[in-house]
Amino acid sequence: MTNDMNLPLKPTLGPIRPFTPTGRKRFSLDNGMQVSMFELGSAPLVYLRLVIQAQPSTDARLSWIEKYVAEYMGEGTTDLDADLFAEAFAAIGGQLHISGDDTSTNFSATVPSEFMTEALNLVAMAVLKPEFPVSEAERLQSNLLRELDLSKDQPQVNAAEGFRKALYGLNHPFGRLLPSRDNLLEFTADIAASYSKTHHVANSAHLYISGQFDQRLVEEAVEKSFRNWSQGDSFSNTLPAASPSYATFLFDRPEAEQSTIYWGLPISHPGATSWIGLEVLNALLGGSFHSRITLNIREDKGYTYSPRSMMTARSRDGIWLQVADVTTDVTALALGEIFKEIMSIRETLVTRDELEAIKQYMIGSFVREMSEPGSRMGHFMFSDRHNLSDSEDSLYIDRVQAITPEDLRMLAEEFIDPTRMTLSIVGDAGKIKDELKELQMLAPIEIDV
Repeated sequence: MTNDMNLPLKPTLGPIRPFTPTGRKRFSLDNGMQVSMFELGSAPLVYLRLVIQAQPSTDARLSWIEKYVAEYMGEGTTDLDADLFAEAFAAIGGQLHISGDDTSTNFSATVPSEFMTEALNLVAMAVLKPEFPVSEAERLQSNLLRELDLSKDQPQVNAAEGFRKALYGLNHPFGRLLPSRDNLLEFTADIAASYSKTHHVANSAHLYISGQFDQRLVEEAVEKSFRNWSQGDSFSNTLPAASPSYATFLFDRPEAEQSTIYWGLPISHPGATSWIGLEVLNALLGGSFHSRITLNIREDKGYTYSPRSMMTARSRDGIWLQVADVTTDVTALALGEIFKEIMSIRETLVTRDELEAIKQYMIGSFVREMSEPGSRMGHFMFSDRHNLSDSEDSLYIDRVQAITPEDLRMLAEEFIDPTRMTLSIVGDAGKIKDELKELQMLAPIEIDV
């Protein structure tokens, strides 16, 4: 290749240096609460994350209940109202963040190491002694209704909702991205309190602690703060995984200047022998800035600004998905190029140089993540969610390096099959439907207005 711009030659990639991820110490309280702690980082800070797992409800009337309860739990405790609780956390240099999704409720905070004990006491107070003042019910309900209205107006949410409905079905909690307005109007303070009492139990909780701290003091503080937390009914995941659906759904958005594309299918799951290879395949195909799909439809064609592919995972359930917002008049062209890249990686071996470059990218990202307290904690959480051994992290680099061009081709052939893929697209149906019908790789189009 010529170097017309007099740029320096691309450096030769060196060998991967040995790297051992930071391990953790684990223990549990008599009430079943799990605790993981590890020291990492040089700043005198402690990172806390309490995760309470829950089985998503199959009752559509309870969609977003986790979000509602999480919002309510920011309204103070039986000992301190919301303002006093916030002041208490601010006095130790931190703030408690509470969030809920369809599988868990999360409490997180970062504080100076010297206030670790005080922070644990406050987190325990928020979890064990929540207050659900009736006076705040209408305001919190209005917040969710406003979020629902805003979500319905976002093409990315519309496309994601259509995609999930196709793969999971309406009777599956993961097939319902948005709740109904009428169901949200039924949420009350009593419902929030009942949900918290039933689901926020010690034996469904895992506390993660990282940063700089005295391990003996941590164990004593955790025991003192959480030992009185009650146990509850345990649960095991019995939800079915996503099912492939060769289908095309077009959601009409008149006068839209862009088309939002969600195109993907179920794959394997974390813990399966294919998972790490699929991560390499995803990074090369569309999951990194220098991936094939990104270079094609962004850098070369200019069809879109931020395309990306991703792998999402729930318990024994995984999905590969290509997402892009493309200009309306090139919607069919963009889909054609994505399809071309998928078929190319299924039929033709990648070069060793291209594969080595993507391996270097993945390993570099992995080492960086493993060297930061917050992201290292995220890896432990991922392992626990999917019942993976901590040794998986130690083996990761070697397993990535072992992937061959033929491995990628075989994985693509087995898992990234366009005849099993669901396309959910939001755009101006009047302008794009005829061109989409001409794409022979797509299933017949179902239009939803």
